[in-house]
Amino acid sequence: MSELSKAQIKLQKQLLSKFTFSIFKMLKIPLAFFAGIKAYSLDQYQCTTTVNYKHLNTNPFKSMYFAVLAMTAELSTGALALFGIAKHKESIAVLLVKSEGEFYKKALGKITFLCKDGQRLQEEIDKSVESKEAGSFRCHTIGYDVSGDKVCEYYFTWSFKVRSKK
Repeated sequence: MSELSKAQIKLQKQLLSKFTFSIFKMLKIPLAFFAGIKAYSLDQYQCTTTVNYKHLNTNPFKSMYFAVLAMTAELSTGALALFGIAKHKESIAVLLVKSEGEFYKKALGKITFLCKDGQRLQEEIDKSVESKEAGSFRCHTIGYDVSGDKVCEYYFTWSFKVRSKK
């Protein structure tokens, strides 16, 4: 894969900086801030996000609320989408168009989501930019507990299109 652009390096630093990302969450996605969602790693191949089970994100069944899991999972794929469009100088609209989730066991403790679709997502964004046609990509991310057991998995379909110049 090609070298990272300055915009990709900047995004990577902002997302992985605890302080900068906390400020961003407080201002733009306060529920993610209060839920304690964190970005752990981001590069052109994968993104890892985490969330800890705590009182603010619990449900009546004594496990993590599904919406908190969905937010954490979405970040693992959405960060890759933003990372992919940051490579280009064009203004690219990105939008989540579909979300699907499956749950396998109670989410307790620290849950880590890993999305490894960065390279294929980047290829689709590159094709869309080159053709000037809208494109989409279905990202897959899996949530694991501290024992390495699969807790849940999500699929998020992202669409992207180069904005027309006016």
